[in-house]
Amino acid sequence: MRRRTFTTAFALGVPALALGAPALADGPPAAWTPARSRALRDRAAQLTPRLTDRARRLMAVADSERLVDADTLERAIDGSQHECAPTGLTQWLGEQVTDFTDEDLAIITGLFLMEWPMLHALLFEPDGPQHYGPDGEYTKAITKTFRTLQKFWDVDGSHIRLAAMHSDLLVDVDATTALAELLFELPTPEARELATEVAAFLSQPKFDGGHHPLFSFNAFAFSDQALLGDEGLGSKIIMGDGMLQALDALGLGDVAPQGILAHEYGHQLQFSLGLGAEEQSPEATRLTELEADALSGYYLSHPRGERLRNRRVEAFLHAYFQLGDCAFDDPGHHGTPNQRAEAGHWAYDLANAKGATGHVRPAAQVSTLFREDLPEILAPDA
Repeated sequence: MRRRTFTTAFALGVPALALGAPALADGPPAAWTPARSRALRDRAAQLTPRLTDRARRLMAVADSERLVDADTLERAIDGSQHECAPTGLTQWLGEQVTDFTDEDLAIITGLFLMEWPMLHALLFEPDGPQHYGPDGEYTKAITKTFRTLQKFWDVDGSHIRLAAMHSDLLVDVDATTALAELLFELPTPEARELATEVAAFLSQPKFDGGHHPLFSFNAFAFSDQALLGDEGLGSKIIMGDGMLQALDALGLGDVAPQGILAHEYGHQLQFSLGLGAEEQSPEATRLTELEADALSGYYLSHPRGERLRNRRVEAFLHAYFQLGDCAFDDPGHHGTPNQRAEAGHWAYDLANAKGATGHVRPAAQVSTLFREDLPEILAPDA
């Protein structure tokens, strides 16, 4: 969903700690034990990222999106004026983590494990054919939609690459050894030791044997040119299995892959057209996110796009509702559920206006029209 390069669990400027943690077992025993959890928790508490310059630049971008000053907070929208409550999506995710203990969460957050699949997809994922979904169940819909999006919009998208983000990356010791080397600047034997213990930890049944959707519960657009300068990564859209699984579980599987991908492609349009936010504030992020909703909704509704009608239009509007959030003063605020649904309704009306269905409006024109109508979309609804 988000435009940012990484989720905000990473932080910079943490004082360096010695890596003299108790040695972990050379090879995992038959079963995970409380003693191993305590050892891994202690290791997580002591292990501070020893970042390479490149990793530091990458993480600085994500960290900068957390910065907000008194002025931007003062301008934050008043949550009391808007209807907002947890959605089925957030409730579903909560149900998936009910068995997690405080110690589990200390390990997951201390080692930044929710970031590892995202980093791998961005930095190491191959450019060739990939599968989307744990069993490839979303591959056909996503690859077809991607080709259609590139033809639909007037902005050249031939440079954009798709990459899949899988939770089970975390039990691939070879892959996570490379990540540990990059992020913690560990020697290969020590990185492999950590990767082996992480894989054993996540192989417990409560983590679905390493397939838990929490670890790939995201989708995001990345632009090397727009965000980081000369990093050599180009432009990518990362599609996480967990987000697709969640919306599928809520009965939106026939439209979620197309809707999420079209939203992230909308961010790529913003990058190309210079429409990104110039400040890190709730208002700026909400604008870019709702505009990406509008761009995706226009494509999904248009006769030359996905041509969604009737029940499926309602389905994608419901998907937008599920992806809203109530964090009004957070710099990552995406808009309330109602605002996201309203952006989708706005796009449907534009795509199907009388006399307008025979041609596709330029992306910049859709953006201009949306920004003119944004105050009405943001009007209090409580």
